[in-house]
Amino acid sequence: MYFWNTRQLAEDIRSSKLSDNDWKNYYLAMSILGTLVLYLTSLAPRAATSDLFLEVILMIWILRFGISVTFNTHKTNDKNVAGYISKIVALSLPLSIKFMALSLGFGIILGIVEAGNQEWLIGAVTVTIQALLFWRLNIHLQAINT
Repeated sequence: MYFWNTRQLAEDIRSSKLSDNDWKNYYLAMSILGTLVLYLTSLAPRAATSDLFLEVILMIWILRFGISVTFNTHKTNDKNVAGYISKIVALSLPLSIKFMALSLGFGIILGIVEAGNQEWLIGAVTVTIQALLFWRLNIHLQAINT
């Protein structure tokens, strides 16, 4: 299992080197990571609901756009449409770990600087990370298809 090396993971997917157990492990790890993130974000609830509402709207738009783009990239050379979910889950794990590390570093810097209104900044970072995740997923799907 790769926790950081998405390039090698994409190569292994392209070469069909992942077993059913590997796919299950990626799904399990991504599910655990997703659950942890939900609980961690509930530790510091947001006060500004209007900022949160805008963030939710942007996140839904990015999800819809990102899933459509990555699905179309997947379909380009791979006629096994059912394999899309497996590839996205597996590739999302190391990418999410990378973005969590980036967010942690950004959060530490933000804490040191103690920016006045951090609510909008947190939302901007969250939306940016979501967009970057789908951008990187699409790049790796293109690599798998070549």
